[in-house]
Amino acid sequence: MYSTEENTDSVTPIVHVASTNCYELIYDSAKNRIYFTLTGYWKSKNSVPAYLSDWQKALALTRSGFSVLSDLRTMITHPPSINNLHIEVQKLIGEGGVVRVARLDPIDLIAKLQVEQIYGQSSLPLLTFATPDDAEEWLNKA
Repeated sequence: MYSTEENTDSVTPIVHVASTNCYELIYDSAKNRIYFTLTGYWKSKNSVPAYLSDWQKALALTRSGFSVLSDLRTMITHPPSINNLHIEVQKLIGEGGVVRVARLDPIDLIAKLQVEQIYGQSSLPLLTFATPDDAEEWLNKA
């Protein structure tokens, strides 16, 4: 299971890249993994003005062969205008050399359909999981 606790050990640092009302991005250098947690409803792109730049910061920390755990469980359906933002981030992740992406789907069924539509447009090496523990176990095998 992943932890959001700050770790000051220089061998396994956890970097809190961004934490907003809408999302959190954490990089674990020991696992070479980005943890992305999306929260609630994003009214418009103005709700997340630094979203792309925060992802770019997180990706700049990674090494070749990194993985991503994307926790979307608390996502509420977004307006369609937000979809392109998510697609753009997926392109950045793919171009960055990701080896595995584990996704925890939204509990909201309409949001889940939206996520499936968005991720269906990418070629990310992705599997969906019911629990963070199952996702971590799969990502650790990479």
